[in-house]
Amino acid sequence: MSRRPFFVPMIGLVLLFAALGPAIGGAVFLPLSVAFKAPTDFEAIGILVLVSTVFGHALGLIAAYVVGVAPAAATGFVYALWDAVAPERAPRAIVAALIGGLIIYGLLSRLNPAAASFEMTIETHFGPPADWGAPGRIGLTLGHALIACGAIAGLVSAFVANCVGLTMRPELTLAERLHPGEGG
Repeated sequence: MSRRPFFVPMIGLVLLFAALGPAIGGAVFLPLSVAFKAPTDFEAIGILVLVSTVFGHALGLIAAYVVGVAPAAATGFVYALWDAVAPERAPRAIVAALIGGLIIYGLLSRLNPAAASFEMTIETHFGPPADWGAPGRIGLTLGHALIACGAIAGLVSAFVANCVGLTMRPELTLAERLHPGEGG
């Protein structure tokens, strides 16, 4: 059985993940950041709703693409590598979710020193967070929401890639579809 070419589907997967990933991540970011927040912190929920209302969905989508295109493309590339070497029955979409979450986690761990420096600058100029009304640990909550967004975007992008046929898994014959697990 001949294998399908690698580079054309890989480029397709990278482009698909780069196109869909930020849009999906941007769409689920606000609900996830609210869901990960403590339910008693209504001030933070109000701030998030106000920010999303003021900036609107278009600007949020632009921001999602600016922030998320590189991690989404990287997720698509690593997923293409996994898809090329994975056995036929190996999970594909779950692994894409894991890859997306891990790439965002790695990116956030690299950006933590810069975020800590920014937080210290804000505290130096405007006082401690208790003085200016920002909820504590909002960075941790947003980090969890970003990781979940990366995982969800990877999962949905892998589903779409499978639906449109962007996979390096060999096509099943009619006999294999009718009688899975027999012969081969």
